[in-house]
Amino acid sequence: MKALNVVFEAPTRWDYLTIKRYLKQGVPVWVVEPFHAYHHRKGFRFYPPALPDFVDELINKGEINLLHTNQLNAREIYRLAADSSVNSGESVYSTYKKEYKDLFNYVCKVLKSPKAENIFKKNLCDKLAEFYSLNILLHRVEKVLPPGPILLYPDTNIRDYYYWKSLFSRSNQDFYDHSGIQFPAHLHIIAFFENFKKYIISISRLVAQTMASGLLSIFRSAHKKDRKSYFYGITIISPFRQLTDNKRGPDFIIDDNKVRADNVVYLPLTNLTDEQKNQLKKIPGEVYYPPKAGYYFSHFTEWKHLLILALRKNFFFRAREITVACNAFFNYFSWLKVMESVKIKHFVTHSDFGINHIGRNLALKQAGVETWYFTDSMNFGANFREEENECAMRHPFWSYLNYDHFVTWTPFLKEYFSTHPESFKETHVVGCLWSGHIQGTGMEACGFKKSEKAFTIVALDTTYTKNSFTSYNEGIAFAEHLLQLTDEISDIQIFLKEKKSRAIHTSLDAVMGPRLLDLYDKMASHQRITVCSNETDPSELMSLSDMVVSFPFTSTTFEALSINKPAVWYDPLGYYINTPYAKAGGVTTHSYNELKLKIEEIKSMERGAYKNPFPKDSPLMDPYRDGKAINRFIELLSSHTGHIN
Repeated sequence: MKALNVVFEAPTRWDYLTIKRYLKQGVPVWVVEPFHAYHHRKGFRFYPPALPDFVDELINKGEINLLHTNQLNAREIYRLAADSSVNSGESVYSTYKKEYKDLFNYVCKVLKSPKAENIFKKNLCDKLAEFYSLNILLHRVEKVLPPGPILLYPDTNIRDYYYWKSLFSRSNQDFYDHSGIQFPAHLHIIAFFENFKKYIISISRLVAQTMASGLLSIFRSAHKKDRKSYFYGITIISPFRQLTDNKRGPDFIIDDNKVRADNVVYLPLTNLTDEQKNQLKKIPGEVYYPPKAGYYFSHFTEWKHLLILALRKNFFFRAREITVACNAFFNYFSWLKVMESVKIKHFVTHSDFGINHIGRNLALKQAGVETWYFTDSMNFGANFREEENECAMRHPFWSYLNYDHFVTWTPFLKEYFSTHPESFKETHVVGCLWSGHIQGTGMEACGFKKSEKAFTIVALDTTYTKNSFTSYNEGIAFAEHLLQLTDEISDIQIFLKEKKSRAIHTSLDAVMGPRLLDLYDKMASHQRITVCSNETDPSELMSLSDMVVSFPFTSTTFEALSINKPAVWYDPLGYYINTPYAKAGGVTTHSYNELKLKIEEIKSMERGAYKNPFPKDSPLMDPYRDGKAINRFIELLSSHTGHIN
């Protein structure tokens, strides 16, 4: 009989006695090295929980074994899971719908559109990515470990995993069987109570919403107040980016000739701090706060019927479907209410891809509002797609986006989004929205002093993760190589802008995060390096540069290239050699020597001699390269304005 192996994916301090018991029995114990995965549910979503100290100690003593991420090729699991979920979503949905047909049909009836069904499709796509993520991991664990039975402790809900596995079987979809892997019995019991708790919470909220809607609807005034009229409703969805002192705020579309401030209303879609609210008041335009969940109650009859349906159909272990239906109802009803108070012609947003938008946008459409989604970045999965890899790098985020218009930077992004199911009705390529902000002279505005004698490089890092794309190993190499450049090239000056606040690094990686921060402190003490915080305006900083160097594939290098400013992405460990922007030539460097040579080459050029490496017809680049993308966006909005309904 072959020996049993026990594998823990994300052990916690509560697993200490269990692990010690296995070791005492002579059972080999393995721990999966933390990595970035779709199915993780502890701590930061999409980020791996750190290993407890006792696990590190046992690994160092050789008492337990570490399953390294390179053994599992874990870097690609997230990407494969996301893409596979988009690929199989429609096929699985037909089987999935049979279980919830009455619920789905009722939601479509209340929201007055068959498009309401997309909220369940989008939810399904996200859950399938979680299933694929664990399913691929289990398959690779089974291949790596010695032959024999495996008892695995995964970082997911086992009952949910088996439900999706059953759904795949009934849908005739391919997946890995991993027959040699079993899960501990007590995890099934824990999953049972987790699902029971979720069900109680979901039903309780639905009961509370229904009762409050019935009671408070009595006091609703039948008198309709005069609505305020605006042409443009601009969302506040990422306040830490939009409500900082830079040129990328929500007022970027205000233009005295085409888009006046008195025609703009800001619509916060997330909770704001008092400081953020005060900052928003300073921005030209007015503010309207849409109702928040738990504070708005209406449509008692519809809520009551939904509650009856949820109880009658016995979704005892499928609380998620009830929650999604409630989400559709609340966003639809609350935005019908918004439209009673505010008249707008255009609703403009970005990074707004969650299920909340579907019910809201149906209400907006029925009120005659056109919806616009713009990309405020170019850093998407497609940039990391490798030619020899069949994975198209699609993602559940970009599936079933219910908008009228999509405004983006390149034909490449236009094509990428079009590969997702039911995304947009019209797509407009206007070029890079933020490139025009780099054309000014930012030295005074951002408060940094540029040396007139030195060649000035602005370097920008990214959000690093643990053992997946943009890892801390790469971030450390990126910083070390910048330091090395200043040692070997005496006439360069470097400004390093941090993307994230310092505190996040120790949260995401307790070992490598502090190492990165130590390097940043060392750089800050160098006489020719200035380290700038995450609050620094990147456009103003880049405007004083002779060259921009950023981590693949952050938007900043793209922004610089979009006005033909010298710029490269720097891939310090050579991970992205086969990606589209690496294959394009001249814009991505993959080693220290390549980066140094590129800097020397550009530094030796006469001012104005630099030529953008992308040909004019390249789908990978801003087709205009004139810094006027915002103007084109404004022209688009103006050409569709007409009259307010």
